[in-house]
Amino acid sequence: MAKPLKIELPLLIKQFNHKLDSIIKEDIPILEDIKEKVIESGGKRIRPMTHYFLTQLLDYKGKQWLDVGTIAELIHAASLLHDDVIDGADLRRGKPTIGKLYGNKTAILAGDYLLACGIDHLNSLNNPQLMSAYTSVIRDLSVGELIQMQWEKNAKITMKEYNKIIYGKTASLFGAVGITAGILAEVDENRKQRLHNFGVNMGMLFQIKDDYIDYFQSSENSGKTQMKDFINGLYTYPLIVLREKANKKEIIEITKILALQDRGVTEVMRINELLFTYSIQKEITLRLHNLSLELVNFLKEFTDIPIRKMMIEKIEELVEN
Repeated sequence: MAKPLKIELPLLIKQFNHKLDSIIKEDIPILEDIKEKVIESGGKRIRPMTHYFLTQLLDYKGKQWLDVGTIAELIHAASLLHDDVIDGADLRRGKPTIGKLYGNKTAILAGDYLLACGIDHLNSLNNPQLMSAYTSVIRDLSVGELIQMQWEKNAKITMKEYNKIIYGKTASLFGAVGITAGILAEVDENRKQRLHNFGVNMGMLFQIKDDYIDYFQSSENSGKTQMKDFINGLYTYPLIVLREKANKKEIIEITKILALQDRGVTEVMRINELLFTYSIQKEITLRLHNLSLELVNFLKEFTDIPIRKMMIEKIEELVEN
């Protein structure tokens, strides 16, 4: 009986980090320092991991998964540098941001440099389909950020507008991770589109869960300040779902609360009361469950190998925890 495949996640992360190091060709000391911080910032490398797993489900035998997955991580890293400047963030995963350390101008230019390194490496792969997939993501990131700046504190924001923000800032890159796996495996156009849709749904799931955590998980469990988005006056997924269900009087009340200069304990308690009244936590949990079911059903179309099992388990854990 054959031994089951052992999936060495730390080894995969090490490979992606090494490839990041080789793609980012620093020319001056400050870029070398920024490169080190980008690689050291770590994370779970979810985007390149997802790309690799999909290529294996598609029985891709080549080696370009490492290049293509790493470019996804590079685009993500660049977007975080830009996001931190736009958001005025001093910390990222508990460490000072590049903007805090070197100034916002340097952070923006460093993000641009990372994108340039990624595009340059992508060009060396000589595959127009891969280039098209990732340049579309860079455009979507910019559009998503612009829409967010326009709507994040606007009481008239709708779920349609918010979904555009999620798509541009998160889901588009996951979609590219899916479709580029199909491009490498040379599957037909219909399969590529379904892989893209799988990635988009993954991105939507991650962002909605992140918004859910902000409202419904304690700081002790999440490691983040609970209801930080609400305290900052931002309209995110839970608040938009609440406004979909609330009556006119309550919508006016919510709008007034979000328009205040500051929101304290009294406002937090009132919003929590409304969230409980309309079972918003349960409503979002159901939406997350339905989204995860779509993802799992897609994965079940592939051969039952350890990678498929692990992906299904990770998706189910994301919804349950």
